[in-house]
Amino acid sequence: MKKILIATSLFACAVFAADGAALYKKCATCHGMNGEKKALGKSKIIKDLPKADFISAMKGYKAGTYGGAMKGLMKGQVATLSDADIEALANHIAK
Repeated sequence: MKKILIATSLFACAVFAADGAALYKKCATCHGMNGEKKALGKSKIIKDLPKADFISAMKGYKAGTYGGAMKGLMKGQVATLSDADIEALANHIAK
């Protein structure tokens, strides 16, 4: 019984885990398929960012405390992302 409970719990976590690749699809229009573009010619190239910097930037955009010219645009893009979503995006795109 204990093994079944553990297996079920692990499966449920996998099902509900954020999918960075799926989340990134809405980012790719501006940032490129692999994070290689400067969004609208203004942003940093996100594929070159360390993971911690990417997470910090995303959380800052969400809080409205980070960003220059892109601040308003990005705040709307990240508004609905959870911390788990941001982590999944970081795992997908950042180093």
